[in-house]
Amino acid sequence: MNNLSISIPDDQLIRTLYITMRTFTKGVNDVLKEFDLYSSEWSVLNFVHTHSQITQSEIAAALAVENAAISKTLSNMERKGLITRTLSPGDRREKRISLSTKGKALFPQAQQAIAAHRSQALSNLSQPDRDQLYSYIHTILQTIRT
Repeated sequence: MNNLSISIPDDQLIRTLYITMRTFTKGVNDVLKEFDLYSSEWSVLNFVHTHSQITQSEIAAALAVENAAISKTLSNMERKGLITRTLSPGDRREKRISLSTKGKALFPQAQQAIAAHRSQALSNLSQPDRDQLYSYIHTILQTIRT
């Protein structure tokens, strides 16, 4: 990253972070259109791909999303045939989420498109710059959560 010798007002910094993520998310949604997916569905698809048989509340907690939003996303994904919900053997009120055959088949294609988008978005940052940016963002996130 460039060493800026000017002092950026906090409001401008936070607004820039917000605009950056909104613009990035819009780009993700554009990339995912061909797969009939939205960024929220991709986040779930990606997480469930690596954490099979996970509960809705576990997904919500891991992605820092409200239960109502995850419920809506999961319903949309189930309607599209991307996930399955099965009753938990230990608690019949709880459902376990897994990728369906269609979800498993779609995952690598969508993952490749997302990887290309991420690579393009980060292309002007060296690896040390990316590491430093991650450190800064992680510090802000930890501060907000405490």
